[in-house]
Amino acid sequence: MRTKTTPRPDLAIQLAIFLAGFTFLVLEVSWNRQLALILGSTVTATTLVLSTFMAGFGTGAFVWGRVANEKQQIGRMLGLLLAGVGLVSALDFFLITRLVPLVYTSLGDSLALAEILAFLITAGLLFIPAFLMGGVFPLASKVAVSVNDTVSTTLGRLYAMETLGSALGGLITGFILLGVLGQQWTLMVAVVINLGLAGWLISRGDQVEEDDELPEAPSRPSRKTVPVDPVSLRRVALLGAFVCGLAMLSLQVIWQRMFQIYLINTTYTFALISSLVVLGIFAGSKLFERRAPEIKDQQHVMMRMILLVGLTTGVGLVLLINFPELFMFPFQSVLEGPMARVLLLPVMASLLIAFPPALCSGFAFPLACSMVISEDRDTSRDVGFVLMVNTLGAMVGPLLAAFVLLPWLGAVRAIMVVLVVLSVAAVLVQHQRRQMTGRNGFLALTVGLLILMVAGPTMRIMPPSFSRFDREVLFYLESVEGTLTVGKDRTTRAQALHTYVNNSAVIGGTYDAIKVVKMVGHFPFFLGHEIRDALVIGFGIGVTTSAIAAHPEVESIECVELVKGLKDAAVFYRDVNRNVVQDPRLEIIEGDGRHYLQKTTRTYDLISCDPTHPILGSGSLYTEDYFTMCRDHLNPGGVVSQYLPLHKLRTEEFLGIIHTFHSVFPHGTVWLGHYHAVLLGSRDPIEIDFQDWAANIEGLPADEHFYMDPYHLAATLMLDGEAIERLGADSKINTDDRSYTEFFAPACLDEDNIAKNLRFLQDNRVATSQVFTSIQAPAVMAQFVMGNQWLIECLWYQFNGDNRNSQLMLHKAIEANPDNQEFPFLMRLYF
Repeated sequence: MRTKTTPRPDLAIQLAIFLAGFTFLVLEVSWNRQLALILGSTVTATTLVLSTFMAGFGTGAFVWGRVANEKQQIGRMLGLLLAGVGLVSALDFFLITRLVPLVYTSLGDSLALAEILAFLITAGLLFIPAFLMGGVFPLASKVAVSVNDTVSTTLGRLYAMETLGSALGGLITGFILLGVLGQQWTLMVAVVINLGLAGWLISRGDQVEEDDELPEAPSRPSRKTVPVDPVSLRRVALLGAFVCGLAMLSLQVIWQRMFQIYLINTTYTFALISSLVVLGIFAGSKLFERRAPEIKDQQHVMMRMILLVGLTTGVGLVLLINFPELFMFPFQSVLEGPMARVLLLPVMASLLIAFPPALCSGFAFPLACSMVISEDRDTSRDVGFVLMVNTLGAMVGPLLAAFVLLPWLGAVRAIMVVLVVLSVAAVLVQHQRRQMTGRNGFLALTVGLLILMVAGPTMRIMPPSFSRFDREVLFYLESVEGTLTVGKDRTTRAQALHTYVNNSAVIGGTYDAIKVVKMVGHFPFFLGHEIRDALVIGFGIGVTTSAIAAHPEVESIECVELVKGLKDAAVFYRDVNRNVVQDPRLEIIEGDGRHYLQKTTRTYDLISCDPTHPILGSGSLYTEDYFTMCRDHLNPGGVVSQYLPLHKLRTEEFLGIIHTFHSVFPHGTVWLGHYHAVLLGSRDPIEIDFQDWAANIEGLPADEHFYMDPYHLAATLMLDGEAIERLGADSKINTDDRSYTEFFAPACLDEDNIAKNLRFLQDNRVATSQVFTSIQAPAVMAQFVMGNQWLIECLWYQFNGDNRNSQLMLHKAIEANPDNQEFPFLMRLYF
């Protein structure tokens, strides 16, 4: 029997469930990132992995709840489960990172089979720790309820502690652990906490068990309750648990898609949103803990929770559709700072849109548990069963949202389907309660929602700039992997085109943007390498691909694109992509480009990549691991070309990426396309015969969007391998395990970074003779280099807001090199 000096079992179990929830989210976030690197960073892969995890979690809740129901020493059993979670998670990390790449290496010629086998291995390994995790809450519930006399209040408190731990685990992992410790050690932190907690529970299990002298049954709160059929009560509870799980997880998939269109898409943004959803569930469970003693009609309260989930979701949908006009534009001065857009805006969006339904769902789950728990001490069995039903809904929800609702109906109507499901659930609750009046009203609401879905106006979620400016929508497509929008200015004289995938511009309409992507495509050929087979990671709207296709010696171009609709959008850019989609040599493959490179056994003469910015979702395309994959897929004499931005990176990260590239391609070079950079790497030293360089350039037809003068393009050389080695000696290598582009420093968002990086390149540029040989006219080359230097000074002053000196520097560029026809064009363009 517990003595007066023994720690209170309920406090001990609350601490245990808090730490368990914390580690579970650390593991889940770590797994999600790890599997995105291995299986591809796609909604499809993420959803399948999440559903597998939920299946394991729900099965574990059901099985362990029944096993524990007849067992004593639940504290020790709980400790063993947590020890299993820790040990299996550590083992899984090493098995997944080694087995899956081995599958692709062995079966690379059969990509479909390799993909299926890789997923089955991953799912099987992930299922085991999820299965063990699923038993933790039912076992903890059995202990907690056994030492308390109020079932509902105890369950609410316990669920609150678990979700609070989960929310903190998600925030700390996304904002601190992964960036500071890296992938592997973050996961090991969770493993160590789990093993330590397990050891404590096992060693002191007798102090977290129920007393020897227990009351005959956990008594209900002293209140007048509404008489109800136990079968009906159970059905309503399970219906509420299932529909809330389905609604919340399907909504999270849909919300993420819609938030991607409005917000800056960084790892921090979505770690924050996900954690605030969990905090909403915590708030709901705490509210249930306080209100539980006052509840008299549990079925009626469950119906209200289902309706409130629907009502708050509907209000959130209206807010989402009008989010720019209601919140972004009126509070523009507050949101001007980059960190405000990265942090404050998602907090605002989450609190207004995702937090209220999550709160209602957090109230509903412990309510469902208290409705199902019987009076004969079957706590773990009953809670495990409710958790399984809730998890079943959470497993079905993401699958339904990702593979049915979003691609078939779009985001707005997908949320309306969720509202219909909730409305139907309210009808079924009223049917169980035999309440005709409310049931008829909910039926009418359901019919009204269905009519609005079918016959209502088209409702699109557009990038904020489309709401701010008068733009005609030319093309709009919602797919599993992203929302694609093409628009044209109505009122401006230029009527420029604008193309976005979610909130990321696919291509800039400015001269500098087109210039650099053409450099990415053309420069490998200008080096003089023989290129027959090319791989392009990221089609965009086809400008880089069209530059590659302009060279007649190319025999095949494979292009991997995540959002398949971009091929159809490319028709609006035929003047710059030369209608490359009609080229018979081109094959567009849908999927994650890095993942395709990981699993294919093909090798190439050229691998070209023009990704989005590394801190905005493509950080995995700037790591040593990715560059190594590229090198391993090159034929002898092959070349890698890649876009490298100067903005949103401190010089520390900018040079770090260059040094990371150099660690794989020691002879790599850096070229400056206006104020964007290009990385060129090869297995062999890059030494260019200028006569061959000039012949390769002059053999191409004229391009009104690209100034193809051999001297002009040679003068864009900034760094060679020796300079990179010298400058980057103290730079950190960017890796998959510890990525400082994905988990970036806030100062990366400073607006003056682009000017600092321009200055860095200007101050450290190498002579063209470091790379070029047989320069026909050294004086002409010196003239073009001098002009390029003045151009960089012009841009530097421009980014520092000094237009007067910027114009003066461009005049000096013209004086230094009157033969460069780009300078007069830029004078007209800028001034």
